[in-house]
Amino acid sequence: MRNLLKAIEISRPLLWLNTSMPLLWGAIGLRGELVASDVVLFAFFLFPYNYFLHAPNDYFDFETDARNPRKGGVEGALTPKPLLARHAIISTLLLAPFLIFVAATYPPLTLLSLLVLLVLSAGYNAPPTRLKGRPVLDSLTNVLYAIPLQVGLHAAGSTNLIDAPVLVFAAWGIGAHALTTITDRDEDAAAGVRTIAVLLGRRNTALFAAAWFALVGFGVATITATPAAALLALPYLALCFIGRDARGEAGRRLYRLFLIANVALGASITMLVLLSVSVDAAIPAGILAMSGTAIALGVSVGRAVLQRR
Repeated sequence: MRNLLKAIEISRPLLWLNTSMPLLWGAIGLRGELVASDVVLFAFFLFPYNYFLHAPNDYFDFETDARNPRKGGVEGALTPKPLLARHAIISTLLLAPFLIFVAATYPPLTLLSLLVLLVLSAGYNAPPTRLKGRPVLDSLTNVLYAIPLQVGLHAAGSTNLIDAPVLVFAAWGIGAHALTTITDRDEDAAAGVRTIAVLLGRRNTALFAAAWFALVGFGVATITATPAAALLALPYLALCFIGRDARGEAGRRLYRLFLIANVALGASITMLVLLSVSVDAAIPAGILAMSGTAIALGVSVGRAVLQRR
């Protein structure tokens, strides 16, 4: 039980919705209904994928995380390095049954997009590529957060290699990564980790992120043919303005505001997707979305409460 709780802690429950909800948007938005196999994919993008993404990340980031006051709470676990190595191996082995399930259940492109996601995730975290330590490439690699949306679209029958909404979400991922590197800029620099914020500095990194978020606004307005939809980018542009000189506690507050913005925007998109399908399809999809949200937030809040006791 202790190992399971540690695995959940490492997987960052507060970030589970960043991958599971896009999967749901793609699947139900295109197909117009939820099928039983989608529940398995949704569950995969709640815990197993995030466990695989973050266990190796924490292992290779051990030195810089030890200097980071944000770690040890909902924003990341502090775990002995030998234990992190075991979790990194287990999280990788856990992928196998899900890959077999996807190959047996969904169109071939679904497995292809999922494999691209897993390879990119590994390349971000681990040597010899270790893209996290290659400035600018570290942010560009964060397009990986858009791929669960593509997995959902492929699962629903899309035959496009890349769908237009995925490109918009990819731009969001690049901007989001650059913005969050500002919060860890000093700790990364002290540990010798070269991120985009270490290379460019806070102000230039904030401008870089703002440019991508502006592109997100333009993309959303274009796809929806609704100019006012570009306003969705405003909260993130505001965070870029705050982040131009966010140091110490201000940096930690910036990260918390970023998480809040993600939850609010994700909930809004989920509602729009549910409103676009029939009531019969929206009800089970809505129940699944609320269940995932309750689990992710419940685990995060519960852990924070236990830590304070």
